[in-house]
Amino acid sequence: MRGFVSILLFFGISTTAILSQTLVEPNQNFVWESFSFVFPEAVVVKLESTASKKLTVYPAKRDGFFMVVRTLPWKEPLVDKKLWMDSVFTRGIEPKQFQKTLGNQNFQIFQADQVRNQNALRNQVWIGLDSNPAVWIWIQWKSDRKDLTEFFESNLFLPL
Repeated sequence: MRGFVSILLFFGISTTAILSQTLVEPNQNFVWESFSFVFPEAVVVKLESTASKKLTVYPAKRDGFFMVVRTLPWKEPLVDKKLWMDSVFTRGIEPKQFQKTLGNQNFQIFQADQVRNQNALRNQVWIGLDSNPAVWIWIQWKSDRKDLTEFFESNLFLPL
């Protein structure tokens, strides 16, 4: 059985169960694990059963971004933040980190541009410092989608 699971993982076959998929309309509040999210266009939200709770968001109609949200068993990365950022952003261009406060929530944000498959991408990883359980949000969008850059960098996806 162990060899079978190794083969599945080697070929990239997921062994997680999709619990549900939901279509969320633009600017509609979507609540998950006490966090509220809003999206700039219609999206498909997929809840998965993994070791930690996981939410994946994809655009319903056109390419441009995705978001993965997980709960974490710790408040912030446990290892050196520079090494952690390098592991998140493969060949990140101008990586930086900063803190942001939204409402009563504090976030550590890691950001870097990246070129992947001839696409210029912007990546942000938000780590909730005050939430329990801690939340980890990874957002990646195409840099040529200026509407998405304004939306995500202005924090409009988290109506706190």
